This record gives sequence, structure tokens and C-alpha cells, in this order.
Amino acid sequence: MKIPVKVYGRYKDITGKETIQLNINEGGTLQDIINEFVKQYPSLLPDKSRMMITKNKMFTSLDSTVAYDDEITLAPPIVSGG
Repeated sequence: MKIPVKVYGRYKDITGKETIQLNINEGGTLQDIINEFVKQYPSLLPDKSRMMITKNKMFTSLDSTVAYDDEITLAPPIVSGG
């Protein structure tokens, strides 16, 4: 199924879009969304374990299943200086 995913920060710059469509299997998870995103944009592989992903405006487990009508967002990791 195709899942719309809103992207922010440099992910928006890299994709050239505010919302992208990612194909995942029925019963797919947030981790599947991250995996597909990195597959389509391999330059983001270093971010894979630190991506910020939300489902319906909440941070939740990466094994949470995704439905078409869920609001999914992806943002780069936040880095702060010292």
C-alpha cells in the first residue's frame, strides 16, 4: 500500500517535496517506512537509526503498524551544540 509521509528539514530539500509516497506491505510498520525511505534515498543511510518519525503526531514504537489514513512524518535527527 502507498503511504503518504510528510518530510521536514533537509529531508524536504533532498526529496524536493513536502509529502512523499512510500510503498509498504499491508500490516507494515514505522520501521518499514524508514527502511523504504532510506532505500529510495540512500544518501540518508547514516541517519537511519536516528530519524525522527511520528504516527498521528506522536512518537511511538517502530514496530507500530501503519494504516493508510495515519499521519506519518519524518524529520532529520536534532543536533545541538555544546
